[in-house]
Amino acid sequence: MITTYEQAIEYIHGRSVWKKTPTLDRIRHLLKLLGNPETKNKFVHITGTNGKGSTTSFLNNILQMNGLKVGSFTSPYITKFNERISVNNQMISDAVLLQLVQQIEPIVTEIEHELKNDEVAPTEFEVITAMMFLYFSQNPVDIVLVEVGIGGIYDSTNVLVPLLSIITNVGFDHMHVLGHTITAIAQQKAGIIKNSPVIYGGRRQDEAGKVITQKAIAQKVPLYTMEDNTIEIVNSDQWTETFTISNKKLDMAKSLFTIKLLGKYQIDNAILAIMAYLLLVEKKIVSFSLAKLQLGLANTTWPGRFEVLSKEPQIVIDGAHNVPAMNGLSELLMRKFKNYQQINIIFAALADKQFIAMAKILINIPNVSLYVTEFSGPGNRQIADEMLIKRMLPAVNLSDNWEETLRDVAKNNPMTLTLVTGSLYFISEVRTILTH
Repeated sequence: MITTYEQAIEYIHGRSVWKKTPTLDRIRHLLKLLGNPETKNKFVHITGTNGKGSTTSFLNNILQMNGLKVGSFTSPYITKFNERISVNNQMISDAVLLQLVQQIEPIVTEIEHELKNDEVAPTEFEVITAMMFLYFSQNPVDIVLVEVGIGGIYDSTNVLVPLLSIITNVGFDHMHVLGHTITAIAQQKAGIIKNSPVIYGGRRQDEAGKVITQKAIAQKVPLYTMEDNTIEIVNSDQWTETFTISNKKLDMAKSLFTIKLLGKYQIDNAILAIMAYLLLVEKKIVSFSLAKLQLGLANTTWPGRFEVLSKEPQIVIDGAHNVPAMNGLSELLMRKFKNYQQINIIFAALADKQFIAMAKILINIPNVSLYVTEFSGPGNRQIADEMLIKRMLPAVNLSDNWEETLRDVAKNNPMTLTLVTGSLYFISEVRTILTH
């Protein structure tokens, strides 16, 4: 019997992560036994290779600023598991999480005993998804923003019926599950498109855009993309991004929007949130207010996304854990920090990522010293071999201990930046240690 929070977390993580057969049957059966809680709220469904968390956070804050009570389901977490289910940016309590597991565990056990087939037993993420749906059915909110775990078609969140869907972008990540071409990955992500509008963070004629456009046409739903907007980035200070936008729905070209999250990719994420907000205004879920829109964007922060942990010395963490994210990080550093005398980067990744390609991007940034390190890693997943990176890229430095390296290289100099980046699990470890 599960009686403590620690036992509840242990139970969740004790579930199998993968099954041989991708299917939504397991989650549908579990939710049916729970009374179909996925039918009890209004949802926005969000997928994409990168930017899901930031886009969700921007939209979350915009809607809150407009007076809505907003639930969210995100992954992975940065500091505590409970972050995955939150209301108005407040994670659920340990006691609530324990109660959810206590409600679900007997039903999962019943499924296992009745069917006596491990393939039909719910996975870890299916249990977490069921917890989320159950929580929001028992604690209704105005709207729930739901991030996909991986992909779309067979992701356990894909049982919901959304007001609208967002596909932030499509790039190479999780190829062992989603496929080894952009077209194959896009087909998986386009699986969240149902009988409601879809917003895509690319262009209709790019490789992924063609797949998404075909799916939207087949589903007879409107598709909105980044090319529906005219965007201008305005020169801004070191630690913010400022831009203007006009689109077919509303001319806001003379209005400035400022965000604290840095990078052109974060401007794109903010614009996706604006587009979603305008569609929700059309659907009369919320009323339009330019001032509240601007304020919601300006107040948005997201842990581990070019997050400044210290200004003196300048220490930043960023969970760029795949090649597209690393390209975005490189663009940011070369645009915002090109005049810096020294950029120190401490990098660690998981072995199933394209870690050599990521390291190559980092080593080519001007004035960079790259330190490749290690961390404990989640569960049984292996971390990248830093010796292999060193052999492939002799200019990198090896670091046995990231904390010692950080102390050695971080200088109280306004022209020196120290960045810790790579796996979100690594960033979580670093953030926990440096903020406590």
